[in-house]
Amino acid sequence: MIGSLRGKVIEKGPTWLLLEVFGIGYRIRTSPAILSTITSQGETFLYTHDHVREDVHELFGFLSMDDLELFDRLLSISGVGPKSALTIMSVGSADQVKKAIMSGDLAMLTSVPGVGKKTAQKIILELKGQLVDADTSEGPDTDVMDALIGLGYSTQQAKDVLKYVTATEPSEKIREALKYLSKT
Repeated sequence: MIGSLRGKVIEKGPTWLLLEVFGIGYRIRTSPAILSTITSQGETFLYTHDHVREDVHELFGFLSMDDLELFDRLLSISGVGPKSALTIMSVGSADQVKKAIMSGDLAMLTSVPGVGKKTAQKIILELKGQLVDADTSEGPDTDVMDALIGLGYSTQQAKDVLKYVTATEPSEKIREALKYLSKT
């Protein structure tokens, strides 16, 4: 199994990129959002999911381990294949997709081409309780974490910045965290 690849981007398509690693070209399927962050002809690193069936051998690439783990969880749902899972993940960040699942947001999931109401309900039913991060599900800073994640910061960025925040009130914590994040 190929777990990750680092190499030079040779070519990009609408949903894939060709990554050369030590003279071997790997065609990796990924979302348009990820492709927009990768520079052509530059070096990049991707976590990969190696999908093998009797008639197909495909690689799917992700920028973070969180994205890869969410992709794997989506694949565990019957009726969700790798292309559907990748399409679901392209509607937002991993944190946004997790929030949609945890809040039971059928509208967001059914807006994905190929995902009907029954599949969306199945995803929510099977993953709703599994996606809670042990570190963020409890504690006094849950609301602050949710606010920062809602503003587009990753879970890791929110955790890291909260180590430096000295305020005690949630609104002040958010304000102080945003000041710190704007400087980095």
